[in-house]
Amino acid sequence: MNVTKRFLRDEELAVYLQQLDIKLEKVDDNYRAEALILHQNDPEKGYPKLIKNMQIYSQVAVTELIVKTIPVHVMLNKTRRPSLVSSSFGENTDTIKKTCELCKLDRGQRGIIIKVGNEQEFIILTNPGITYPGDLTIAALKHDRQLITGRFNDMIQISRALYHFSIYFNGILAGASSPHFHFQAGYKDKLIGEIQIQKLLAGQSVGQARLKRILKSGDLEVFYIENFLRPVHIVVTKNAEALLKFFEHYLILLKDVSQNIKGIKNVPDYGSLIPALGMRENEPRLNIMLKYFPEYGGFILALFPKRYNRPSCYFRGGNSQILIGMGIKEALGNIITGREMDYKRLRNNPALISQIYTETSISPESVEILNQNLKKINILPRNR
Repeated sequence: MNVTKRFLRDEELAVYLQQLDIKLEKVDDNYRAEALILHQNDPEKGYPKLIKNMQIYSQVAVTELIVKTIPVHVMLNKTRRPSLVSSSFGENTDTIKKTCELCKLDRGQRGIIIKVGNEQEFIILTNPGITYPGDLTIAALKHDRQLITGRFNDMIQISRALYHFSIYFNGILAGASSPHFHFQAGYKDKLIGEIQIQKLLAGQSVGQARLKRILKSGDLEVFYIENFLRPVHIVVTKNAEALLKFFEHYLILLKDVSQNIKGIKNVPDYGSLIPALGMRENEPRLNIMLKYFPEYGGFILALFPKRYNRPSCYFRGGNSQILIGMGIKEALGNIITGREMDYKRLRNNPALISQIYTETSISPESVEILNQNLKKINILPRNR
């Protein structure tokens, strides 16, 4: 990726930093990202596709439904339709795009560079596929594979740097729309599922959902949320090293139970060849949310183990098809459609939404095995 013409310097962001009441000598990556959002939305200097999509987004429709006691948002959002029909990893993987959209950026699309550690650099871009205004894509500068193995520490450091944002990751066959390595980000607690997780951790009620602690190791705690439509593990800690170690264990244990994803209609067998990556699948299907709270130095991690990102209704013929992909935004309770007829069918059928979550999540039997194995992890001495 040639960033020389795409990289926004602080001097170019100065007027937008002033709007944020941030002086240049006090600027950090978090405020650079917020200034980037303002710049790319500027009618005179910004990103034409984003500006056009913000106009389309103004017509978005949202309905809140109660599905098995859990509120979810169903959204008609035409800016997201390209990602809903993307098949970078799925059913048409024999047809791979020759041009990567994260290697050759769009007209007017500019970003800022963020360094992670001493080596890794990412470019932060505004995302024209808007779930909520301020959405970002955080892409590796070179075209690496969309694999989280060896990259979770980057996610931790980015969450610390972009402390007003939640950082997201979609794994292969779990909602990623590009084979080029990238995270996503959005302002904290805009998604209904994020708010619900915060409520549960604070001891408040969300329908019949129940927070069940399954591991405590040092100051790291792991919870499973029961009766929440989809399986999710929540990790709370102030210890970044422990968080990284836990995640490495989690990948191994989830990979073990993922071996049972086979022989399911329209779902690729786990371990199949993924042409877009030029390799066989070797890490589990997973959606991730991570956020950092500088006021107390804590992290909240949400892990959604997946069977696949496409439910059976996606594969129906003709007008019976519902174009939907279940990535991290959907895992966090925002069911997004790009067609009005799909929106109406989902809005009028809460049972279908429950079915979609069930079909795209790992099985209850796999969840039980995973939970039992997670209980055995010892990240830190318990008396530390």
